[in-house]
Amino acid sequence: MNTKRDFEEKAKALVSTNPNEAVKVYQELWEVYSEQFSVWDAFYTLKAMRASTLLNLSLATEIAKKFNDEKVINLYGWLIFDKCVKGKNRIELLENENFIEGLILVSPQKNLIEEDAFPCPTTISVLKLCDAHAENLFNATKINELLSALDYSLLSNKSKTIETSSRGDVELSSDLEKYFALKTKALLKLGHFESCIESCKKGLELLSKFHYNNDLWFKMRIALSEDGLGNHEKSEELFKELLESKAGNDKWFLYRDISEIYFEKKDYAKAWKHAVDAIFYGNEPHFLIGLYLLQARILFKLKRQEEGKILAELICAILKENEWKEKAEYNKLFLYYKIDKTSLRTIKEIMHDANIFWSNERYGKHPKRKGSIISIHKNGKIGRIKDEHNNLIGFHKKDLVKKMKSIENLKGSIVEFYTMQSYDGKNIAERISLIEEPLSAKTKSLIGKILDGSVTNITDFGIFIRMQDGTDGLLHKNSLPNHLKNSYKETFIKNKKIKVKIEKVTDKGIQLKLVENF
Repeated sequence: MNTKRDFEEKAKALVSTNPNEAVKVYQELWEVYSEQFSVWDAFYTLKAMRASTLLNLSLATEIAKKFNDEKVINLYGWLIFDKCVKGKNRIELLENENFIEGLILVSPQKNLIEEDAFPCPTTISVLKLCDAHAENLFNATKINELLSALDYSLLSNKSKTIETSSRGDVELSSDLEKYFALKTKALLKLGHFESCIESCKKGLELLSKFHYNNDLWFKMRIALSEDGLGNHEKSEELFKELLESKAGNDKWFLYRDISEIYFEKKDYAKAWKHAVDAIFYGNEPHFLIGLYLLQARILFKLKRQEEGKILAELICAILKENEWKEKAEYNKLFLYYKIDKTSLRTIKEIMHDANIFWSNERYGKHPKRKGSIISIHKNGKIGRIKDEHNNLIGFHKKDLVKKMKSIENLKGSIVEFYTMQSYDGKNIAERISLIEEPLSAKTKSLIGKILDGSVTNITDFGIFIRMQDGTDGLLHKNSLPNHLKNSYKETFIKNKKIKVKIEKVTDKGIQLKLVENF
């Protein structure tokens, strides 16, 4: 029979060269000499397991629990991270949940406030497991349990940076910020309102930097928790403060949530106003199904249920195109409006009509105004308009009806818009339509030129001409002499050579005038 020393020498020699075989030898050593199994035997067993493809995490856990030694429990933490967390998808993380949870007791979290030169495998693993429980259906109960086992006073408050191929260096939230972001969301969902308020306030107090609008989320969760506690007036006041702030005035979810509060208070007019406002600061349609459902409910309460059909169609189209399951509350809506799921229009088609409806709701009582863009900020995102009364009004790129990659060349454009009030009480232009764009120097030089051209196409509204420089223009029938307006199709034939004058250049094309008499 091999002595303990024989096992140790054989196994240790294999740790670097053949870790799989080393694990087998250490397993045998554990079985035969469990009472004499030393701290160093434990250390090298775990070291071999980290490099091995043979998984016996139950044995690793048993060994780590037996030896309360820093080097052993630290190595055990990294073993669990390597085998259960690193590179794992959500399903794999959940399958390894027991081992990851066990880390908290076997390999306690490190104090990353005092020493953050090396990461803590337990902290990383538990937060990753929380992320897995946060995907799809947010498991508030489990996330709250996991985070309650961590000591937030030991978590790092330093932001992390990762390098990406498309966006360069991207800054991520610190462990402490992630803790409070997940903890407060879980507490709110569980209805632990007082604890949620306390945790949100602690996060706002301790965090030096916020990502993903977490400062707004904390303040919003305080407002929602106050509402949950029955303090409706206080909740409403907190939401108003958020909506009137620079950071919160353009966040759709704040408008949605205060709309829900007004709905609960049966103030349906205010609920409708904020639900409509949420649309104009909103996200992609598939993120807004809950908002559309809320709007449909408000319309019912306002006795305007006939106007809610387009919202039912939109919800149904989103569910169908994404192949999502239909909840009972959606089906109830579809049945009421008798939605035919077999002949639905596309989301894009429905959104066109829905946008007209929402625009009428938001701007219907406001007169349309006219003005010209007099300046564009160097950041390319904001600018100023001078209206017909010489008032200066700010605007944002996002409020242009025509979506443009760049607005830097729009100075001098004639526009129509609605004037609304910004969060700071100042007027701001919204729903801005370009009536006439400024012409470039090159374009201006074309106007008035007389060129030779040839007919390329004849339509019901005029004649398309290709000019000698290769550009195309339209000779509209209304610009033709009276004697040709009704007979131009017979007078002009394809490839016929004619002489034209450039009258106007717009974003729609070049408008021509006939020079020669026919």
